[in-house]
Amino acid sequence: MSDFRAGDHRLTNPLEPRRSYASEQGELLVPESRSTSGVVSVLSSAEREGRWQLPRRFRALAVMGNIELDLRTAEIGYGLSEIEAVAVLGNIEITVSPEIAVECDGDSLLGSFVLKYEGRANPTAASRDRVVRITGTAYAGAVTVSVKGPDEKLLAMIGRSLGIGQP
Repeated sequence: MSDFRAGDHRLTNPLEPRRSYASEQGELLVPESRSTSGVVSVLSSAEREGRWQLPRRFRALAVMGNIELDLRTAEIGYGLSEIEAVAVLGNIEITVSPEIAVECDGDSLLGSFVLKYEGRANPTAASRDRVVRITGTAYAGAVTVSVKGPDEKLLAMIGRSLGIGQP
């Protein structure tokens, strides 16, 4: 962390050589990752889960639709990443791992903008190395930010089948 600069948005180790793949004409075959991207859902549903890279600025807009963002296995860079969530008669659900610090500031009009810690998740357990700031507005809709680890019911069931834990 001693070599980290405020303007540095890399997800990888700065000492490792950066790989780039170019065609014979010299054009870049693997484009650089964008620092801003987003998802829009109008009368539909959109979902991001599994391994994906969260850009520094991400925008989510749900108009009479549903958006689910699961950041538990996403690649989140060191420093601050921002998510702007706007729900108009729609629903946005964001799930964050307990190791990531979450800052949440949103407004609602005839709707809800909620931050909740589930299970054993605790705001003091998160390190401040990686911070996700979630802002936005819910107009007759809902934005729900849940901080939770892996599915605890599934872990308990696996533990019971292995004879670990309480019967």
